Amino acid sequence: MSIHPLLIETNHLLPGGVNTYIVSEAFYLDALPQAGEPPRLLVAMIDMDEISPQAPSTPRPSTISPIVTLCQVADFNRHDPQQIALTLQGIESVKVEAIERGERDIDLARHTPLPIWRRQTVPEPYHYLSDKLKQYYRSNPGLHDHFQLTQYDDIGWVCLRWLELLPIEVKQKQLLLSQPNALFVAEFIDKLLRYPLTDPE
Repeated sequence: MSIHPLLIETNHLLPGGVNTYIVSEAFYLDALPQAGEPPRLLVAMIDMDEISPQAPSTPRPSTISPIVTLCQVADFNRHDPQQIALTLQGIESVKVEAIERGERDIDLARHTPLPIWRRQTVPEPYHYLSDKLKQYYRSNPGLHDHFQLTQYDDIGWVCLRWLELLPIEVKQKQLLLSQPNALFVAEFIDKLLRYPLTDPE
């Protein structure tokens, strides 16, 4: 069982993805010595509507779902005098077994590995998922840093990127991440994109 600092975000990051988070300089300096070598953090999911205006700006660990992403620190830059732009790259999904308070009030999570989806070529019926994803990233070069890490021929990688982008509830994402292979997830995403749910009038 491993232990790493925990970061809770509404902007979800999954294995194979890259995202930049703005964190306080205090968090960065306090968490880094507890992040191991090379430094790694855990990014946990939370829905935007779970954060109320009266709640603290930093969600507490009791609100997270058990499947989180183990990430490596890819880059960091100063965002402003008191904040750091921290770029993380997702490595693998893991399951949180326990949360404890580390040094300087940093939340640490003990975690165990989860099965990794076997690499699988994108089946022909789902080629459009890969094509649409490629088009999206090409049209948003300033928002995403996936271009050096792209695996458009791998259905697992493609599905994980769609799960990052689509407005799916965390509970649903957790269920999808627990599936034995990516084809179950591809089927769900395919139905969601072809037959989007609409609110009754």
